[in-house]
Amino acid sequence: MIRNAGLFWALLIAVGFITHETTTFASASPYKANAVVQYLDGAELQAETDAQRREIARALQDMLKKPAAQLRAQRYAGDSGKPGELSITDLLRAHFVPTRPASLDANQFYREVRQPEARAAIRKQLESVKRALSTGQ
Repeated sequence: MIRNAGLFWALLIAVGFITHETTTFASASPYKANAVVQYLDGAELQAETDAQRREIARALQDMLKKPAAQLRAQRYAGDSGKPGELSITDLLRAHFVPTRPASLDANQFYREVRQPEARAAIRKQLESVKRALSTGQ
């Protein structure tokens, strides 16, 4: 009986160690979340005028409708209102502050912008911009 109890405890410790190592390995996974989601989810909108908010809304709508190649070529008005000054990623960097420090790599952005989780974050921000336009805030 004592020999079996020792074997039982040895197996229990081994299983606990393996479980811990597997969990640690899984949490250190190289999987990266969608860059668009990381940047936009919960990000604070920074816009001073309705003209800026309309341009941001147009960009967010383009993100939902246009393929990456068209988004890459598209240009938007800058803070001065001059058309064609900013790429879509520059416009996002200029007008959104992410909740956690996050960079917005253009190549990764164009690869991931059409993914379902990115589209959900875009829609959420678009609704927020539309609300701000309707209330004048």
